Amino acid sequence: MFHPSSEVFLPIAILTIIFGAGTIIPIGITWLQQRTKTKAIEVLKVYAERGDEPPASVLEAVNRINWPFPPNAAPPPKPMRDQSRGEHLSHVAGSVCIAAGSAAVLWWQLSNPNPRFEWLMITAIFTTIFFTASGAARLVAALNAPADGKR
Repeated sequence: MFHPSSEVFLPIAILTIIFGAGTIIPIGITWLQQRTKTKAIEVLKVYAERGDEPPASVLEAVNRINWPFPPNAAPPPKPMRDQSRGEHLSHVAGSVCIAAGSAAVLWWQLSNPNPRFEWLMITAIFTTIFFTASGAARLVAALNAPADGKR
């Protein structure tokens, strides 16, 4: 039977930091960009409420804000076409294989627990959950994608 111990804490902490950072960092960046844009809009509202034209320096500062890409940079290239259903399903297949393999490792460890390999069980749990969710997201995208990648 699986009994958590102090040896398990370190792998759980490391995996939580890795998976958490992958989520928290993009959310933080988006929040900071949104806050900057909101403040810029508030500055422009003040001038609009007074009926004044903002000075050129204010307009230049507002235009330098990432709207949605840095100034003097070319906009990101648009994809030539949407991904086809088959391309999405190939990602689903890969995610299912990894999740199934990880679940098999977890099953093996649960049927024959070894305290030396508790870290393997924790890694298998995180990996199974991650790739199952990834496969589900790609499956939804595949169901909504055109068969040939054209809209």
